[in-house]
Amino acid sequence: MFSKHDIQKLKELSIEEVAQKLNFSVSRHKTLCPFHEDSHPSLTFNVQKNRYRCFVCNAYGSTIDLVMKTQGWDFYYSCRWLAREFCVTTSDDGSTFEEKKLAQQSSLSTKNSSTVPIDLHYLEGLMAAPILSFEASRFLFDERKLLPNVVSKVGISSISTPTPMSGNPHGSWFNAPSLLIPYRDIDGRLISVQARYLGEKNSGSSSLSGFKEMPRFQFPKGGRCHVYNLPVLKTLEEGDELWITEGVTDCLAMLSSGRKAIAIPSATLLKPDDVALIRSALNTRHSSVHMSPDNDAPGARLFLELQKLIPSLHHHLLPSCFKDFGDYWKSFCAESDVKMLNVKC
Repeated sequence: MFSKHDIQKLKELSIEEVAQKLNFSVSRHKTLCPFHEDSHPSLTFNVQKNRYRCFVCNAYGSTIDLVMKTQGWDFYYSCRWLAREFCVTTSDDGSTFEEKKLAQQSSLSTKNSSTVPIDLHYLEGLMAAPILSFEASRFLFDERKLLPNVVSKVGISSISTPTPMSGNPHGSWFNAPSLLIPYRDIDGRLISVQARYLGEKNSGSSSLSGFKEMPRFQFPKGGRCHVYNLPVLKTLEEGDELWITEGVTDCLAMLSSGRKAIAIPSATLLKPDDVALIRSALNTRHSSVHMSPDNDAPGARLFLELQKLIPSLHHHLLPSCFKDFGDYWKSFCAESDVKMLNVKC
C-alpha cells in the first residue's frame, strides 16, 4: 500500500511530464483533451498548481487522476505505474507491477460493476425511441447537411429540456438542448451516450459572473469516449474502404457520402483492444483503411499517431479551403455524385 507521503510525492511529479509519458503532445501548456471530442487543444496544464483542467468539459485533477482517467486503471495500479515510470521509491508492499497488472486484468469483469457505474439500463430506455427536436433537426440537416437515413440508422436522439444521466434524478444531468449520440460496441450493444450541446455557450447560471460556459460534450458518470460507430466493422465486405474521422459529425458526413466510417477521439484513447478489433476487421475482409485528417496541426499529428498503430492507413489531403471533411461535405453535398478529390497520399 502507499502512504500519504508516497501519494504526495506522486502528485508532485510534473503534470506535463506525466502527460508526455502518456503520449500526449504538450505545447504551450496545452494538449487535445481526451475526455471529449476535441480538435483544438483545450486541456490546460497549470504548472504552478501542478494540475490539469479542460475548460470545455470541465475535466480536472492531479497527476494520479490523469493516469486513472485516461487509462481506465484503479488508484493503486495508477500509483504503481507512476512510481515505476518516474523511479519514485515508495513504501508499497513489494508486489511487482506485472503481478498487480495481471491481477487487475483477471478481475476486470467483476470490478467493472463497481468502478464503472454507468446506468446502461436507463440509457437504453432513453435511446429506445429517438426523437429529433427543432434544434437537432436544424443542426443535423440544415447546418451539417447530413442525410436523414444516416441519422436514423445510427439512432441519434435529442432532448429539449435537462434530462438525468441515470435512473437517479439526484445525480448528474444532461444539459439541453442537446443531441444524444449512442456509442455501441461491434455487436450493436449500447456502451455509452454522448450529449452534444446545441444551445448558447454562456447560458448556465453562476453566482459569480451571472453566466458560466456550458460544456459542449457530456458523458454520463462512468462513460468515456470510445471509438464511434464500431458496428460498421461487421458490414465490411471484400475490398471495402474503411474511413477514420476525428469526430462524430465528420463520421456522419462520411457516412452520408456513402462511405463506411468510424470516429476515433484521439490516438491516446485508442486502446490496444480497439486497435486489434480494427486490424482484425480489415484483415478478415481484405479491406483498406483511409483518413482525411483536419487541415490543422492537431489533425496532422493525429494521422501520424494513428499510422504508427495502423501502418496501412492511407492519407488523403483535403483541399486547403476546407477545415475538415464535414466542411467539405457541406460544400459539395448538393451535387449528385460526391467524390473525394484525388490527391497525393
